[in-house]
Amino acid sequence: MDAVTAGRVSSLVTDVEQGLAEHADPTYVEGTVAARHPGKPVLGVRIPLLRGAVKAALKTAGISARTPDPATVAAAAEALWHGQTHEAELAGSMMLRLSQTRMTAPMILRWAMLLDNWLSVDELGGVVGMSLVDDAALLAQLHPLAVSPSIWQRRLYLVALIRPVKAGLSPTDVPELAALMDERDPVIRKASAWLINEAIKARSSEAAAQFRVLMPGTDPKPLVRILDAALV
Repeated sequence: MDAVTAGRVSSLVTDVEQGLAEHADPTYVEGTVAARHPGKPVLGVRIPLLRGAVKAALKTAGISARTPDPATVAAAAEALWHGQTHEAELAGSMMLRLSQTRMTAPMILRWAMLLDNWLSVDELGGVVGMSLVDDAALLAQLHPLAVSPSIWQRRLYLVALIRPVKAGLSPTDVPELAALMDERDPVIRKASAWLINEAIKARSSEAAAQFRVLMPGTDPKPLVRILDAALV
């Protein structure tokens, strides 16, 4: 990384961290911990304010979807994701999404190693989904997530599928999806239902029929009920 880019990265990270510090609310910490159980310390920054801090930092840096700087954003987001607080982690993911910056497979797999709560998974899943829509070949490289012993990495795989499945990817073409849909753990089951519902909203009975191929019987009942209702 050249000196100019390194300077821009440092400024971007500093601006975000300062914004988070300004919005920290100690009275919000207990509720955040109870709802998400993140492993990192919590500042107590509400999501709209967190998003605002990231937007402000990107604006100051002159970075947007129309004026991208993927090298700077990727490096800054990496630093935030591996930062010291839960909110910095979320900010790293939000920075990629707000700037429309795509992720590579090594970056995704590296970030996935830190996942330990549902909100970080779901924020990251949207970004991974954008990358999958742009590069279908990326899916095969994310297979380690689908078979990971980490329930959070398996949830990430499901959440990341929402965008590409809505865009037309058939569930029958997704490795390991049937096995994941059959899992009973609420963390996975809720993600499966979310994926199905979003696909049906976008592609109606077509998507429902494709998912029904993966689940031809009567189980898992909660998911089958959703599909059969869409096929009536």
